Amino acid sequence: MRQSGFTLVEMIVVVSVIAIFTTVGLATFRDAGKQARDADRQADLRLLQSAVEQYKQKNGRYPARCVTTSGSSWSGQVSTVYACADGSSQYIVGLAPEFISALPQEKFFKGTDSGYVYTTNADGTVYKIEAKKTVESETVTYNHIMKSCDIGYVDRFGMCDNVTSIGGTPSWCQETDPTFQKSYAVWGGYANVVGSDIVLERQTENIICAIR
Repeated sequence: MRQSGFTLVEMIVVVSVIAIFTTVGLATFRDAGKQARDADRQADLRLLQSAVEQYKQKNGRYPARCVTTSGSSWSGQVSTVYACADGSSQYIVGLAPEFISALPQEKFFKGTDSGYVYTTNADGTVYKIEAKKTVESETVTYNHIMKSCDIGYVDRFGMCDNVTSIGGTPSWCQETDPTFQKSYAVWGGYANVVGSDIVLERQTENIICAIR
């Protein structure tokens, strides 16, 4: 009696099909993981935004940033160039645990110039929080709700148009900039400056459109 079974060609075809489905499945799983982490980053920024607004309601100003070893005007996570000089993980001073249980920490760094960062002006009237260079699942554009620079209009003048001495939108706030494309941000407040709308706006731009 003849015994039926798979031919070599049939075995190769089956193994190839399994390999294809496995590859597709792993890619889908990886993409889903990136999307989930990006959703977490956006949620973290919203939580931080709510916390700093609560801080201001109680203290009359936005919280200070920590002093960094690099002298940066931004403060951020340990093991980055924005790390606090005292080794603390409290890159937004006085926020945790009263207004948020703990400050979020990025686990998937893109070099030491990345992660959660924070800045504010001397008066504590304007702030910005950014998930810098860590977006994984998408390319951020001007239409994104969490774009890292405000390119809309305030009063008669566009935000991020007068930051540099030569005028125009700074390179780091342009849609084609790699950092812009891979960063989320939230901000709030308005500079407490007596004077014209132009001066008021430019003082605010110093934070919202800050050089990074």
